[in-house]
Formats: sequence, structure tokens, C-alpha cells
Amino acid sequence: MSLLKGRINRQLWLLVALTAAAGSALMALLAGSLVLSYNARETERSATNLERILSASMSGYRPLHDLQRDLQRAAVNQGLESALVVDARGVVLVASNNALVNLPLPHVLQLAGEQPLRALFADCPSKDGVVSCLNQDRRVFVGPLPWFGGDFLVTMRQSPLALEGRGGGFGERATLITVVNLDTQRNEALTFVLLVFIAGTLPLIFGSLGLLLMLRRHLLPELLNMAQIDALSGIFNRRTFLETAREVLAKAQQVGVPCSMALIDVDHFKAINDNNGHEVGDQVIRHVSQFLAGVGRSTDLVGRLGGDEFIILLQNPRERAVQMLDRTRQQLQVSPLRKEDGGVVEVELSVGVASTAGGSGYDLESLMAAADAALYVAKDRGRHQVVCLEMEDTQLKAPFA
Repeated sequence: MSLLKGRINRQLWLLVALTAAAGSALMALLAGSLVLSYNARETERSATNLERILSASMSGYRPLHDLQRDLQRAAVNQGLESALVVDARGVVLVASNNALVNLPLPHVLQLAGEQPLRALFADCPSKDGVVSCLNQDRRVFVGPLPWFGGDFLVTMRQSPLALEGRGGGFGERATLITVVNLDTQRNEALTFVLLVFIAGTLPLIFGSLGLLLMLRRHLLPELLNMAQIDALSGIFNRRTFLETAREVLAKAQQVGVPCSMALIDVDHFKAINDNNGHEVGDQVIRHVSQFLAGVGRSTDLVGRLGGDEFIILLQNPRERAVQMLDRTRQQLQVSPLRKEDGGVVEVELSVGVASTAGGSGYDLESLMAAADAALYVAKDRGRHQVVCLEMEDTQLKAPFA
């Protein structure tokens, strides 16, 4: 029982940890998505306001160098990666980066570090056709998550152009292009996601722990009892016995503890059922189970395989196991089952024993096969006895040693 309970407890603790981690990760993912999406919208609004301010500078009949200074100031104070104004010919008039002034836009797009600008014109039919793509307003997020923001926000906005000393005609227009670096917003969002994950894990873990403790205290014992105990006999059912016995044998092999297995049949059980009825037969099963449950220690295993077949795994050498089982068989013989009508039913057992000292070793299936062979011999010899073929082989070989 303790081995199965320990295994189930380990699985429950693992389930709590995985559930808390998964729940926190989901909360963090949703919160992060909302934060990134909100930041993206806020960035778009900030970019729109900045475009209006710079567009006013482009149409205010101010000197060209004033517009250049405004772009550079915006790059420093507004988090711009770069800003440039391109005329209708596709030539950079002014830029926050002085090195770009007077360069054709197709040439600028080929420069190293201008990947965000290239993303803005990715839909243009050709490199030479970028000038034709200037006549539109666009906003593009560049990065791995363009739906929730990204690494950069690149904008393109058409604006009237009216500068002091520039001889352009009435209605001349230019294109304002800005590149906003979103590293700060992204790092803040990732930090927020991490904090949500950590903060969400703690209440989920405590909540799950509360449920786990309540489950272990109230529900788990009942579930374990229902899953492991044979309803009629009150001892381990077949499945539970075999699973637990496999674990016991593995641990016993590691530390070198000898074990013995016994297969037990109630002699003439069919006749008991036929002569007394199945209700009395059920009473016999419970009567035998009570005796067998007291054979060994609390660490030993007793189970019912089905019908009138029982199985015991004792952590004792075969000689000691045979003595204990034979004593139990004799006690049962002198303690008949008393029926409600005052009659008695005499109950006798046939027992076959095999041990880890034999050829089966600590293999469960081999031990059961050897014990079953010994049980068959016990029945063949007239029933109502304990047989261990390994001990008989040893006694036969002893005079020739």
C-alpha cells in the first residue's frame, strides 16, 4: 500500500508543478500579447503625432537646416532610429543622419543597417520602382511578431513641402520616412511577461497545493482503497498485488533481501459452494483472507488472484516462509467457519512456495510459475499441505554433497 501511495503522491506533486507552470505560462503569454499589442498601438499614436510635428516643419517656410535640426532633435528625444525627407525625385533632402543627404533612395536602401527601410518598400515591383511607391502612406512593424509590434516601426507619410529658399512650385510634396526603435518597449514587455509568470506561479502553486492536500487527506485514501483492494476479501486485488510485488522484488534485489512467494488454493472450494451456497462460499473467501493477512509483517503482500486463488509475497527465506504458511494452514484447519445456522465449514489449503534463492531469482513471473508448479504438486499429493520443490531438491542433493 505504501509503495503505491508513494508513487501516486509523486505523480500528484508532478502534476501540481506542471499545472502551475502551464497555467502561469498561459497567463504570461496572454498578458504579454496584450501588453505588446497595447504598446504597438501606443507607438503608432506617438508616431502619428511626431509625423504631424515634422510635417509642420516641412511646410512652414523655414530654412532647410532648421528642418535638418528638427529631424536630428526628434531622433534624439523621440526614440527615432532615423528620419529622412525624400523629394518627388526620390532624393534625400534632409535626414537625421547627415551621410544620407542628397543620396538617391534606391542607393540608401542598399546600405548596411537599413533593413527596416527595405521592409517598407518590400512590395515595390523593383529596386528602380521605389520612387513610384513613395506616393502612399504606410506603417510597417518589422520583427518576429508584426501583429503585436516588433523591433522597429517604419512609417511613410506624404506631406506638402514649403521650405525657405527652395524654388519648388506650389503644391510640391515630399515623403517623410521615420524608423522608430522598439527595443525599449519590447524589453519592458518581456520583463512584464516574466513578472506575470512569476507572480502567477505562486498563487497557482498554493491553490494547487491546497487542492492536493485536501485530495490526499479525504479523497485519496478512499480512491486508493477502491482501486487496490478486492471488494470481497479486503486484501489486494490481482492488479495491485502484481504491480506492488514487482516494486518490492526490485528493491529487495538491490539490498539482497531474500523473498518467498506462495500460491494458495482453497481445497474443494467448488464443493463448498455447491453444498452450502455461494453466500457461504463468499464467507469462506473472507475467512481465509483474514488468516492469510496475518501470516507475515506489514511490509509483506497478500492478494487475491480471483476465485479461491490467493498469493503471498513474504520478505523471508523459504524455510521461514514454509514454517509460517504451514502454521497458518494448521490454524485455519482448527478454526472452521461457523455458519449462521450453527453449522461449520472446514477449510483446508494447498500451498506452493518458491523463493528468490531458487532458479527464478527476483523475476516476478518466474517466481509465480515456480510457485504454481509447487502448488500443482501439493494438489497431486492429496492437498492440504505446503510444498516447496526447491527445499526438496536441496534435501535430495545433500547426501551427495
